[in-house]
Amino acid sequence: MTLSRTAGAVAALVTFLAALLVTALVTGGIALPSADAPAGSGGSVATDDPGATGVPASAQDLPATPPAAPKDGEVTVDLVDDVPSVARPGDTVTLTARVTNGRDTALTGAELELGVHWRPVTSRDELAAWAEDADTSTVARQLSEPVDRIAPGESARVELELDVDVLDLGSDAAWGPRQMSVRLSDDGVPVDVLHSFLVFAPDTEAAPDPVGVSVVAPVTGPAVDPLEPDAYAAELAGLTADGGRLSALADAGTPAGSSPGITLAADPALVAAASAGDATAAWATRLTDGSVTEVTSLPAFDPDLAAVAHADLSPGETAAATDAALPEGWQTPETWSGTLAWPQGRPDVATMAAARDTSADHVLVGEGLAPEGAAPASARTAVTTPGGKVSALVADRHLSDVVGGITDDAAAPTATEAAQRLLADTALLASQAQEVRDDDAAALHVLAALPREWSPDATTLHRVLEMLDSSGWSDVVPLAETIDTPASRTPRTGLPGKDVAPGELAPSAVRELSAAQRAVADFATVATDPAELAGDVRRSLTAPLAVAFRSAPDTRDDAVRSAVTQADELRQGITVAERSTVTLISDTGELPVLVRNDLPTDASVTVVLRPDDPRLKVESRPTVVVPAGQSTNVPVQVRAIGSGNVDIQVEVLAPSGTAVAEPADFSVRVRAGWETVGTAVVAAAIGVLFLAGIWRTVRRGRSPRRTTGEEVEPAAALPDATPPGGVPSSARGLSPGATPVSPSPSTEPGPTDRSVPPENHHA
Repeated sequence: MTLSRTAGAVAALVTFLAALLVTALVTGGIALPSADAPAGSGGSVATDDPGATGVPASAQDLPATPPAAPKDGEVTVDLVDDVPSVARPGDTVTLTARVTNGRDTALTGAELELGVHWRPVTSRDELAAWAEDADTSTVARQLSEPVDRIAPGESARVELELDVDVLDLGSDAAWGPRQMSVRLSDDGVPVDVLHSFLVFAPDTEAAPDPVGVSVVAPVTGPAVDPLEPDAYAAELAGLTADGGRLSALADAGTPAGSSPGITLAADPALVAAASAGDATAAWATRLTDGSVTEVTSLPAFDPDLAAVAHADLSPGETAAATDAALPEGWQTPETWSGTLAWPQGRPDVATMAAARDTSADHVLVGEGLAPEGAAPASARTAVTTPGGKVSALVADRHLSDVVGGITDDAAAPTATEAAQRLLADTALLASQAQEVRDDDAAALHVLAALPREWSPDATTLHRVLEMLDSSGWSDVVPLAETIDTPASRTPRTGLPGKDVAPGELAPSAVRELSAAQRAVADFATVATDPAELAGDVRRSLTAPLAVAFRSAPDTRDDAVRSAVTQADELRQGITVAERSTVTLISDTGELPVLVRNDLPTDASVTVVLRPDDPRLKVESRPTVVVPAGQSTNVPVQVRAIGSGNVDIQVEVLAPSGTAVAEPADFSVRVRAGWETVGTAVVAAAIGVLFLAGIWRTVRRGRSPRRTTGEEVEPAAALPDATPPGGVPSSARGLSPGATPVSPSPSTEPGPTDRSVPPENHHA
């Protein structure tokens, strides 16, 4: 009984402890090391003290640093942790280095050596040179640790603990970064060296005012091949799928933990195309539903502003060439913050002037316009061009290089390496800005701009942004906050007047596309909604200007030819029917013109006749609406001044005044007055005939031989004798063979009957 009770108590205790352990794990009360982390390296507690921790507590929500990929035949060292990230007197800094063996044999007898320089780094160029130095140089050795045996293809972590006081920096030492090196040696021979920084902050010196840091990445797609639309759709689906570049950009722009995410400058034509695809619509929704911290708009199709500038277009032509209509039913979301022009590479003055002529609010300068001297300058500035000043946002070269290196490539730096570099860099920026800034001056705001083909490691990026944002001397802010700062007056290096980069579209091709744009825009005014009629063609004319085509010149040539052909075909939609020679015999009349509309929409056109001879004057320019797919006869009023043959040219004009049909010709035989003369002749003939009829009637009148029955004298009785020849006298005058008619006998005796036989009454 006692054993049973004891067993029950033990079981209950085990159950209670198990439940307690599970609860602790679920609520985060116990931090477990990741599969790639050494025991005891769990998450740290967030604090307002910038030197208390290297990674905020919210970083526990992010995945651990992934294992390093071995390099064939090489042994490498990476920095995966640095706690605290800001060292103070009395601190012990623990660095965790990862050694990876890419050889075919085991690594034995290796050693790690930590070096830290006592002198602070005072120049950003010096800082960049140390970080990017690829040789095996080191600084003053502080300690070393042996490395246990590492099998081929495996990695191991080694902790290096540094007592800050051994550096003998003292409380009066300068605030800022120091050079730090971690050298890996194999049997005393250096095989790899890592360059990083130790940021030191003495207790007697407060950290400077924070620097605002904005990070912006372009969201652009592949070049649109008009001959392979299915291939473009398939490539877009791959880019937006999990693991694709565009998907990673959306991840980078979405807040994670306490990381605010970055600003995305998106091509609206790309997002519109993605929203129409089944496999890509979910990605497009992420950029339009507010999931991303901040989205600003690029001009549609991300046009190459340098190519446009070097074609010497007018301001209006530049605006038209870079302002493609978006697909029907898709509008730029109201949550997107403005439009940003982004020339490729270092722009010249001509490119900045062209950017001014676009619909963009600001121009992002990724290269060039660096501040002169050591004094830092805010990103926003004004650039003078022949057409006026341009609001420019100048990227910081050092920050752009570091953040741009945070990619999904195996050779990319770890989050700790990138963060320590950025912490050291922004510490210098903050310190230098503090020295030159007036009390009432605005805080310093800098900008990191990423390349167009940047494919980030979003997890690493969020870790870096968290550490940067929690440093105490730098704040990661949206681009809109940097734009709102006053323009810097710091002198900057100039830009070249004209610098043509390899891969730009030829000026002749740009001018051809621009001319087609103008022609299509003028033609489209025949429709009630010009954008609906010409939208697809205008998009096809803008697409070949995309920066993405710089790496695909052959495909770009096909796109130019295809776009110009589409524009020509659209402008053939209205025609004038041919007609034979017309004869005009009156002083005034109407000449009908048959206009055909093969467009998918009704067309409003004006018909104009241009005679080559002043003997025919055109008195009207009728405007009619020709229904889609139908023909309409348009009567034009004319007046004849004289007789002769006149050739007439027919023009059909859009409301914009441009000709929308190929000119047609026909001839008119003008016989002015023929109608009047003919009418007089006919009238005279009718009059003559009328008078002749009257005259004939009058002449005929009453004939003396025409009598009535009362005027006939009584005929004398003739004897019924037959004269010689055998013909009775009463039958004289009858035709041979006729039968004589005898008078009817009277019932009363009297004179002879005077009536005339009916046959002879009118003889």
